[in-house]
Amino acid sequence: MKKRLEIKDKRAQITIFIILALAIIVLLVLLFTRNNELTTIFSTKSPINQIKDCSKEALSEGLELISSQGGSISPENYYLYENNKVEYLCYTEENYKEGIIQKPFLKQSIEKELKKYITPKIKGCIDSVKTSLEKKSYIVSYKDPEISLELIPNNIFATIDLDLKITKDKTESYKSIKTNINSNLYKIIMIASSILNFEASQGDSEIMTYMIYYPSLKIEKKIQGDGTKIYILTDKTSLEKFMFASKSLVFPPGIIGK
Repeated sequence: MKKRLEIKDKRAQITIFIILALAIIVLLVLLFTRNNELTTIFSTKSPINQIKDCSKEALSEGLELISSQGGSISPENYYLYENNKVEYLCYTEENYKEGIIQKPFLKQSIEKELKKYITPKIKGCIDSVKTSLEKKSYIVSYKDPEISLELIPNNIFATIDLDLKITKDKTESYKSIKTNINSNLYKIIMIASSILNFEASQGDSEIMTYMIYYPSLKIEKKIQGDGTKIYILTDKTSLEKFMFASKSLVFPPGIIGK
């Protein structure tokens, strides 16, 4: 009889432990689903991370396009080099004269072009996330997104101000979403700007000097038949490239320049 009672007590204890364990598991699941920006146990990507990933993709696409076209989405004054429209950043139509820098504030100009490229893509991504959440009975609201972008050493940062609110059982609020991609474009642009200053003041630049001072950079100067120079700056580590065209101190055919 005593043994039976002991067995019953042990079974009761085991049952209590099982119930406690199940309760703890349920509690952890509830905490997990409430504190991970709407991420469920069946999904690894929150709406915020979807927007961030979309923004990074847009930045990478825009960076590749703009870097191959002299910093412009749609170049107007360009040289067609290997079927690629490369914007003139220093230009003159006259022989014997130094070119004029076309974009004195190159960094700011590129930031503006990148912003122009990524804005509709990011807005489309936010709209897509909103539609997806609404199908799951969430209420989603936000203002028209305002996007700011900045090139800094080793990075490109984007900030999306949108006052996003996502509501179901409770409301999740996000005043802004920040994202970035690693990039050496800032350094490359600074050197490109220096080359342009030599093109405008002296009609040419000595690329070997730059490569001695900046061994992580490869600089190519491709001289074309009309005197146009295509500069290609490549970061040896990241393999990022920036191309631009210059037409400065051009001599007519048959005349030997300095």
